[in-house]
Amino acid sequence: MNEIIIEKLTNKDLEEAVKIYDDNHDTKTNFEKLLNNYEKIENNPDYHHIVAKIDNKVVGITSLIINHDIVEDLKPFLTIWNVSVHKAYRRQKIATTLLEYVYDYAKSKDCAFVALLAEKDNEAAQKLYESLEFNKEVGYVKFIN
Repeated sequence: MNEIIIEKLTNKDLEEAVKIYDDNHDTKTNFEKLLNNYEKIENNPDYHHIVAKIDNKVVGITSLIINHDIVEDLKPFLTIWNVSVHKAYRRQKIATTLLEYVYDYAKSKDCAFVALLAEKDNEAAQKLYESLEFNKEVGYVKFIN
């Protein structure tokens, strides 16, 4: 297997990265709207979008947000969103590599914990997260519109 490289998402990789998410979730991102908002997102120091590459091809993506807490020790915590791996590259430790990178990043930012959600029917993702020592908690989501 070729080396998995983790790096910050760049403008030139944006379309390829979003396509991976859309293909995995049967969605269609409004790319024009994304381009109009991307600079604001990219310049926010608490938002990070990273990609996994093999042979300079984007094969995985994830987004992370540093949240600043106002209670207890006031330590930040990190939330992970949109973990997606290109269907042709699954079972090659790409999601594991992304999540290990995110965990190390959270530790470097002195975060108290890392959190993510898994769709209730996505047993493969849940198994992966548990293998990486994420604790299964109860979470709820209420969609707007």
